[in-house]
Amino acid sequence: MKQIISTIALLLMICTACATKQSAEVHLTGKLINFPSVAIMRVGTPEGYILRESLEIKTDENGCFDLKIQLDNPAYYRLGRNTLYLSPGDVLSMEVNLNDPNAAVFNGTGAEANMYLRAKPFPKGGSYIPNVNLNTHPNFDEVIERLANTVEEEQKRLDKLTRVSKQFKMLESGRIQFDAANTLLSYPIYAGWMKKLNDEESKSFKDSADTYFKPHVDAYLKESNNAEYLNIDTYRDISGVVVGLFKADQLNPDLSDFIETSDLCYGLASLGPVKQVLEQRKETEAKLKTAHYKQVVKTAFSKYETLQPGNVASDLTINTIDGQQAKLSDFRGQMVVLDIWATWCGPCKNEAPYFEELARKYKDKPIHFLSISIDSNRKAWKDYLEQHEKQSMQFVCNRSEFKDYELFGVPRFIILDKEGRFIDAFAPAPSNPAFEALIKSNS
Repeated sequence: MKQIISTIALLLMICTACATKQSAEVHLTGKLINFPSVAIMRVGTPEGYILRESLEIKTDENGCFDLKIQLDNPAYYRLGRNTLYLSPGDVLSMEVNLNDPNAAVFNGTGAEANMYLRAKPFPKGGSYIPNVNLNTHPNFDEVIERLANTVEEEQKRLDKLTRVSKQFKMLESGRIQFDAANTLLSYPIYAGWMKKLNDEESKSFKDSADTYFKPHVDAYLKESNNAEYLNIDTYRDISGVVVGLFKADQLNPDLSDFIETSDLCYGLASLGPVKQVLEQRKETEAKLKTAHYKQVVKTAFSKYETLQPGNVASDLTINTIDGQQAKLSDFRGQMVVLDIWATWCGPCKNEAPYFEELARKYKDKPIHFLSISIDSNRKAWKDYLEQHEKQSMQFVCNRSEFKDYELFGVPRFIILDKEGRFIDAFAPAPSNPAFEALIKSNS
């Protein structure tokens, strides 16, 4: 009898373990429209945001995909211009159009939350600025009134949801308040532009608006001293304002540590592990109060170890304008100078003439100058090249090819020696004389 009971207990433990493991899986299927063949889904947790963590969604020739991921806790993700909310156990089908986030369709477990998020405002676009209707040049009181009406309507829309968790409603209710605050913080910039104010007028107008709106901003942020809200993109964007509302001994340490860590890692991603960033690391680590964010810093810097001078660069698969495939390793035997760019990038276009001038200057030297575009719109890339004469060799690839390069933004310049080893994975821009000096000293 004891043996039977033990066997039953063991079976129950196994079943419980299996159920737990199964519930941690998220199964996503569907179709992506106007996305590259390898789409990037960015992790929206505070740590994921700082470390720029992401998942790849590989699609077939029709844009269809089938993806299973392990997930211990609910989390936000960014797919193109759509924000997703996934929970352990979700089985979700979707059709998402990169060019039209409101047209996204979701079915299955978790669908209601994701359908709701289609209408999420964009913090970088001023959140509820469109609802304020700047075309009518509202006065400050009218702005406050229109915003209050928008907040009320958005809260009603959230309250109607019946198949979402309490956690989701708490976070999204906070988002409404933070978007309202962000609207008031953004209003002077957008209104000043609409009014066509000069610099002096814009400053005076901003000072007046900020003073008038401050009590309302503070009211929208009165419940904001909660680190869980760091999962919300709008909250992260205005976290510096939130910090100013609370005394140091009242402020959630996770919030202050997030800001310090985020600022450090932004510099790391932009510049690489250069001297000034390494010095900032020491200062930041001395300020951090939580072991959690100290580990985030450690993890962030460890990702750059393979990019140090002397390490072999990961291979890349790139394509010519006529669709022929090549590898970065094909160019070993000579120094390789890379310009990673895109047609939609203004600074890239500004640096291009300097890069091309060097390509012409060193065309008879054993140096390969490669321009690699990360344009997902290949037609735009081809059209651009037809209108601009280039000395450097032109290639294109998916941005995902650079996953081992910690590519934060473009333009990005990299110099490799003839064996494919990094001379500088974060080289200065070609307009900087230091760029050519690097080429000269290593050729």
